Amino acid sequence: MQAAAITVSTAHTLGGQPDRPDLDMIISLLILLACTSHDQPGDTSLGTDSGSGTRSGSGSGSDSGSDSGTLGSTWPPDPSTYDCRAKGSPDRIDPVDPTCMVDRTCTTRLVSGHRGMGGTFGALAPEDTVSAVRAAIAYGVDFVETDPRPTADGVLVNLHDTTVDRTTDGTGEASKMSLAEIQALHVDAGDLPGDFSCERVPTFQQILSAARGRVHVLVDANKTDRVDLLVGDIVATDTLEWAIFDTSSVDKIDQALAIEPDLHTMIRVDSEQSLDDELAHFTDHPPVIVEIEDTMPQLAPAVTAAGNRAMKDVFIEDLQVIGADDVSGYGDVYDAGVMILQSERPELVLEYLAR
Repeated sequence: MQAAAITVSTAHTLGGQPDRPDLDMIISLLILLACTSHDQPGDTSLGTDSGSGTRSGSGSGSDSGSDSGTLGSTWPPDPSTYDCRAKGSPDRIDPVDPTCMVDRTCTTRLVSGHRGMGGTFGALAPEDTVSAVRAAIAYGVDFVETDPRPTADGVLVNLHDTTVDRTTDGTGEASKMSLAEIQALHVDAGDLPGDFSCERVPTFQQILSAARGRVHVLVDANKTDRVDLLVGDIVATDTLEWAIFDTSSVDKIDQALAIEPDLHTMIRVDSEQSLDDELAHFTDHPPVIVEIEDTMPQLAPAVTAAGNRAMKDVFIEDLQVIGADDVSGYGDVYDAGVMILQSERPELVLEYLAR
């Protein structure tokens, strides 16, 4: 058995301080991919086809059942619709009613783009950039995950790592740099197809403004204690209906709701006990999503039974899908009761869903 070759953009190296997935996890995933790839030698690249074609794939977008599909020919929006040549955000093409994204009882199968349109293994746009948000909109992704953290002068920027080293041409800790210093740096787009020469580390407000009315934003609040800044930016950009405050900290959610009671929230749980405890705590303001640990898919039915819906990272499944050249692997996760898949390759999940 020969491992499928893996091509990762140089903008998404294994350096930096990623917290999800971490270095050990990525190495494990690569080993796993080697064990689950084709029996025949092949070159499965994490790049994207720059040609045109029709959207294919025979996956199931319904609430039950799934079919197998191959990666085959996909419908790719031209990079000019979301890179530096784009004149603003593209029109929303997501066929799902946007109210579903903030309705905890909605049973439509959904997909979230990790760090916008993919991080370490993303193939379309640099992570955590405005271009990544526009790409998610162009492809019809339901949610984009973000990583806001404050600069030295108290402005939230969308940056996954504590430093700018991995994703830009500069060095330094974001918390010790001013906004002007950070935005003077160029985002490293590696060999991603398209023109990303204009990209800088964006402010959180820039991300929210690009997403407003087109794609819902998962606001990862774990990277800062400045809950006031997070909620302030959401209110300032008029994105209360398009942002979901996402954290493992019950205290931060309490703080956020004290500032803005109409805020949509998302909790993270790792056991049935923590699920019960947090849902009880938020009885008067239930979360619209419950994220479960990667290693605890068995929690999904309990989340559903409690009147909510589960989301799970599918980074391992992403690599298995790429290695097997078969998007049907996502069906196992949906069939286990998970309603929202957060992916490094959301465009492949959409192919499974035949969207």
